[in-house]
Amino acid sequence: MKSSPIKKLITTVLLPSILLIACSAPREESTAPQRPADFPTSAYANPDPQSNLYQIDSANSIVRIKVLRGGAMAKFGHDHIVASRDVQGYLLLGDDNSCRADFYASLNQFIVDDPVLRSQAKLLTTPSEKDIAGTKTNMLISLDAEEFPFVQLHSLDCAGVMAGQQIATNIGLHGIFQTQDLEIAVTQPEINSLLLSGSFAILQTDFGIEPFSVFNGLLKVEDRLEISYQIVARKQ
Repeated sequence: MKSSPIKKLITTVLLPSILLIACSAPREESTAPQRPADFPTSAYANPDPQSNLYQIDSANSIVRIKVLRGGAMAKFGHDHIVASRDVQGYLLLGDDNSCRADFYASLNQFIVDDPVLRSQAKLLTTPSEKDIAGTKTNMLISLDAEEFPFVQLHSLDCAGVMAGQQIATNIGLHGIFQTQDLEIAVTQPEINSLLLSGSFAILQTDFGIEPFSVFNGLLKVEDRLEISYQIVARKQ
């Protein structure tokens, strides 16, 4: 039985190119700064001896971002898990019950579609290595990572976090900061460490980012990104 012209077109021409992210070759990454230019290093350099300064333990921290496919041709694409194990920054708890926090992560260090994380997220498709390389390349292009190489979180008043209150947090991405109230669970797994965990969502368009799409939106990345995190901070 002969294939229909439409099916043949999809199989031979469109299917290889309409995976959620086009499979372009990875671009060469330029040398990036080690931290954001506006990171307030001085605020944490000489804390009051009565204060408690915590530094992020990157090796034991992780942020997961679920990127979902959409559009009328979504079945031809993949959902993705993007992760960061490179979260840096500080949390300062003052003796006057004050609190401030500044975290950041390099976009270039994001991990795309780690198989263990995909399995944990129960994603059903299996992108190839070429698909994954193309996903990261186009993600960095969409985020203008050369010009805006970091995602940042900043709070000058996070004292309520220890009492389970929502915390107004400035989220910086693509050169734009948006304030969002985050509900953060805090536990103390060890005497000199804190574990911060929670989840929230953002819209890419709120940060001036146009979600990746092909074929006039028939296959696209959904605007909403679902984010979860477990951040370990150790007392200095």
